[in-house]
Amino acid sequence: MFEAYNFTDPGVGSYNLVPDSSLYFVDEKHKVGVVKVVARTFTTQVDGPTLAVARADEHSSGSLSKRALFFGCNASRQSVLNATVIYATSYASSARAYLASQTTSTPRFVSWFGTFTLAHRATVLSHFTSIVANPFSTFIYDCTCTRPGVYAFVFPNK
Repeated sequence: MFEAYNFTDPGVGSYNLVPDSSLYFVDEKHKVGVVKVVARTFTTQVDGPTLAVARADEHSSGSLSKRALFFGCNASRQSVLNATVIYATSYASSARAYLASQTTSTPRFVSWFGTFTLAHRATVLSHFTSIVANPFSTFIYDCTCTRPGVYAFVFPNK
C-alpha cells in the first residue's frame, strides 16, 4: 500500500487504483473522524506533460509522512509550524535518547527534572517515550486562539 505515488517515473499510462478503506477528516468541533470506504478498484488514465508529485519535506529523509493538520492558520503560520514540528521531533528524540543512556545522576537531569532516582528516571523516560511515540506531525494545530498569554489548551476528556 502506498501513502502517495510519484507518477513521474512510470509516466503517462493506465493505472489500477484501490482507495484506502478509511478516510480521516476534522469536523467543525476540531475532532478527528473516520469514514469507512468500500474499496473498489478502478482504472484511470494519467496523461501529461505535468504529473503531480507529492513533495517530501526538505528536512526529511526523502520519504513521505503524515503532515500536520491546521485550523485557522494562514500559509505563513503553517510554514512556521511545519518547521517547528521538525525541531520539536528532533528535540524530543534527543531527550529520550539521553534519558535512556543515563543510569546515574547528572547536572543536566537534576537541572531539568530534580533529584535523580532510578524510579524518577523511569517516569521521565516513559513520558519522553510517549511523546516520541505520538509524532508532532499528527497533531492538529489551531491558530484561532488570540488570547494574550495563551499558548495551548487541553480538552478535559482526552
